[in-house]
Amino acid sequence: MKRIKIIAIILILISAILYLINFAVYKAVLSILDIFGFSFLVVSILSVLGVSTIVAIILGMRYYNLFTKIYYLFSMIWLGFLGYFFLASVLYLFLSAYMGNSIRFWGITLLSIATAVGIYGLMHANKFVIKNITIKLTGLPEIWQGRKAVWISDIHLGQIYGRKYTERIVKKIQNISPDILFIGGDIFDGGTSPDILKFIEPLRELSVPLGKYFITGNHEEFESSDKFIAAIKSTGIRILQDEMVEIEGVQLIGVDYNNASNKDRFQKILSELSIDKNKVSILLKHEPRHIAVAEQAGISFQISGHTHKAQQWPLGYLANLVYGRFAYGLNKLGNMQVYISSGVGTWGPPIRVGTDSEIVIITFMQ
Repeated sequence: MKRIKIIAIILILISAILYLINFAVYKAVLSILDIFGFSFLVVSILSVLGVSTIVAIILGMRYYNLFTKIYYLFSMIWLGFLGYFFLASVLYLFLSAYMGNSIRFWGITLLSIATAVGIYGLMHANKFVIKNITIKLTGLPEIWQGRKAVWISDIHLGQIYGRKYTERIVKKIQNISPDILFIGGDIFDGGTSPDILKFIEPLRELSVPLGKYFITGNHEEFESSDKFIAAIKSTGIRILQDEMVEIEGVQLIGVDYNNASNKDRFQKILSELSIDKNKVSILLKHEPRHIAVAEQAGISFQISGHTHKAQQWPLGYLANLVYGRFAYGLNKLGNMQVYISSGVGTWGPPIRVGTDSEIVIITFMQ
């Protein structure tokens, strides 16, 4: 009961903040257009918009139909645009003290730029970017020299993305012809949908010589992960849940999101796997937390996702505050290399500004 109250309070606070942001944009627009007065209709619309994000998420977790898909898409697109309208409004209010009679022109210009940025973000999020990285690993078996792995994560199939999105991803991967495929969690958005198997069916068609491997993300584990796990297994993908397999001299380790989210549990999982520090090891872990634990366990290379690189500029600065230099890209800690992907899908607003929907090709070298 206490947990429900806390969640309710958080949701109310978020809705209140969104209402205030919507109201700030409303006031700026009225000022720019030189309109005065109070509009009950507009305030009512703002109230609906203020709670629409939360309502859309709750409905999206429980129902899946034409209405929820349209409502969720509209709410999330508005949320993405709202951020840029709010930035434009703040800049307008700041400039109004200095621009005099020309302020209306600058206000319209700022709103136009915000709209253009949002439209660009919608289009860019739908474009796949192929990211190539080369990883040099000491002691890499000769047979692995030049082999290619593909990493995809954070697809978030659900109210916005469906089977066609998966088909596009599969087509890209088929053109790459990797030796092994890593799927780093959050295939699904975590909601209720009768179509989860249909969503991922195209993955069954992928023929990958060394296999297809999956680890859970937080969106598979909002509630019970059983239905998601069953659907993924049915496509011939192997799920690594706190286990290690050796593939021609390389140790491949995958950890469950919930189990590995706690530092002590994560440390215990790795210690019980009897990792050979004299052999190359690759760790698949959804969230880039507790990096030092993996490095101390002797992991050679960790691949993660989860952060999305915050999807929309300037939110990337917040991601950097949370994850530091492990918010995105290729980094090192001691002898361990780490790559954090921005993901191939989106969560919330289907918008990307300053980030890419990426499919990662990893070429292994000695």
